[in-house]
Parts: sequence; structure tokens; C-alpha cells
Amino acid sequence: MAQQIQDLVASIRKDGIEAAQKEAAQIIADAKQQADALLREARKEAATLVENAQREIDTRDQSARSSLQQASRDVQLSLKKAILSQLDALLVETVEKGFESKNLISLIEKVVALEANPASKQVQVSEKDFSALAAQLKTQLQKSLKEGLEIRPIASVASGFRLAEKDGSGFYDFSAEETAALLKPFLSPAIAEIVFGQAK
Repeated sequence: MAQQIQDLVASIRKDGIEAAQKEAAQIIADAKQQADALLREARKEAATLVENAQREIDTRDQSARSSLQQASRDVQLSLKKAILSQLDALLVETVEKGFESKNLISLIEKVVALEANPASKQVQVSEKDFSALAAQLKTQLQKSLKEGLEIRPIASVASGFRLAEKDGSGFYDFSAEETAALLKPFLSPAIAEIVFGQAK
């Protein structure tokens, strides 16, 4: 009987161990499945995070590039504006120097000589130049002055002169500013090409 009890105990023990081993194997298998599922989910989330981060980096990079390009264009336009402003001022200054009294008198004389009816005209010069030019102009334009041409100082003329109708209906403007404005279109493309040709 003792043998039977021992066999029974051994059989129970063996069955318990086998059941425990099966249960342990099932727990391990379930744990592996859960671990695999968690790992897959974690990898999926990590891939999504990396993808979102890359998309955000690309967006920021594109935004930074756009901002840099816009800033570059702004700087170029600002520089172009400043250079053209300086060139315009230089052109006006150069024309003003060309209108110094001797050259200005010669130019006025030539313009008046081309006029068919000087009696209806008025030479308008700046107030500052009038006293210096009046005597010489009276000598140079003596014939036209006898025919009715007038010479007047005008506050709105800073340099150069205007040949105006006495009745105020119109005038030809030979001021340094207007002359420079007439010359500017002929100079600007060449200057723009030299200054900005490399930036295109």
C-alpha cells in the first residue's frame, strides 16, 4: 500500500509538474505575444513620430529657405533702390555742373535761336542765377529781347532754365532734374546690368 501511495504521490507530482510546465509555457507564450504586440506598436509609434518630426523639419526648412529668399530679394531691392537713388543724384549733380553759367548761356541762346516766335516766350531761370546771368543773357539774346522775349527769375526753377509761353499755356523744362530724368532711361539699363547682372 505504501508503494501505491508513493506511486500516487509521484503521479500527482508528475501531473502537477506537467500542468505547471504547460501553464508556464502558456504564460511565456502569452507574454511573448504581448511583448511582440507592444514592440510592434512601439515601432509603429516611433515610425510615426519620426515621420512627423521629419515632416516638421522639412516644413521648417522650407519656411526658412523661403524667408531667406525673401530677405535676399528685399536686400537686393533695397540695395538697388539705394544705388539708383545715388546714381540719380550723381546724374543731377553732373547735369547741374554742365549748366554752369557759360554753358547755360550757350544752351539758352541755342534753344531761343530755334524758336520761331520768341516774342511770345519767356526764359525762366532760378532766382539765384538770375543776377549772374541777366547781363550776359541780355547781350547774347539782344535781338530776341527786342522782338519781345522776356527773361524772368522763377522760384520753382532750381537750376537750368525753362522756355515758357508768356500766357502760361506751356513750357519746355531744361532744369537739371528734368534733363537728368530724360537721360536716365538711356543710362539705367546699362548700369542695372553692370550692378545687378550677377544677382540674376
